[in-house]
Amino acid sequence: MKLAPRVRYSQFNAEDIKKELLQRYELEQPLNCRFYDFGMNDIYLIRAGNTNYYLRISLAGIHQRIDYLEEMNIIKTLAERGIRAAVPVKMAHAAGSDNPFVWELAAPEGIRYAALFTEAPKQPSEDNESCAFHLGRMLAMLHRTADEENFRVSREPIDMMQLAEKPLAGIRPYLENRPADYRCLKEGAAKLKIFIKDRLSEASPEYGFCHGDLHSGNVFFEGVDPTIFDFDCMGYGWRAYDICVYAWDESFQNEKFMEGNTWKKYLEGYESVRPLSREEKEAIPAFAALRELWMIGLHAEVMEKNAGCCWHQDDYFDYQLKVFRQWLNRCGLLSE
Repeated sequence: MKLAPRVRYSQFNAEDIKKELLQRYELEQPLNCRFYDFGMNDIYLIRAGNTNYYLRISLAGIHQRIDYLEEMNIIKTLAERGIRAAVPVKMAHAAGSDNPFVWELAAPEGIRYAALFTEAPKQPSEDNESCAFHLGRMLAMLHRTADEENFRVSREPIDMMQLAEKPLAGIRPYLENRPADYRCLKEGAAKLKIFIKDRLSEASPEYGFCHGDLHSGNVFFEGVDPTIFDFDCMGYGWRAYDICVYAWDESFQNEKFMEGNTWKKYLEGYESVRPLSREEKEAIPAFAALRELWMIGLHAEVMEKNAGCCWHQDDYFDYQLKVFRQWLNRCGLLSE
């Protein structure tokens, strides 16, 4: 008997997803469902009457069911405590369920989990500095609220295993013909681990629940008020890492971003809620270097799930290694 090839990633038909939505939710008609984007999840844009929603369908094997249940509860709690977030929509026919926000889809590659979210409003002010202030303030409020609520998170922590060891293991096969570059990443990671260990503890408030991915692509503004979304990378970790993600992302467009007023306002907003120690501030560029390493590893992981290798070539590594070295240099760890 001929065996069928294994499936690593499938994509659901939008019309069939629409039928699922009609069975599970009380949404205004007419209902339209369109495939919107893909990455670590598949995203569908849902138009119900005059209201937009976004359906997130996980890739198989990323997290367990409990991880998604905890995520929905955390987002709901944060929203109830005044943290503006795109919240999950409750299913109409989920009486008795341990979580009325998450449902399962059987795909050829395994079980995938779905959740419907409200749309984050997007009418930003042109005052970027005020937007940055309010975003920094919101992140600090999120951290403070998380400490007060003592969120339960079953996902792996955002520790050195996730930021350094796991990415290095994933990257290594793609740099077999570039041993000096792999050595740069490995030796740089070792220095960064020591740099952070010498400065930060794993105790609150320096360490605790983090969003994990709070960059400009995961926040929309209504005026100067931010609404955050995409908690897929959440976990317990250092708060300086959570803070660094914004600077890391903005620095792709402006290498001197951390020298400008927008970054200063972001930190000012954060410190209006929780002052940062000198050591935490020193650790921010070190965590940005680890964030860059994490992202390279993430790209390698995604190629094994639902992306191709066409862009994972020398020019890609030339650029990403340059960025990694720049962050090492910012914290004085770049070897001559």
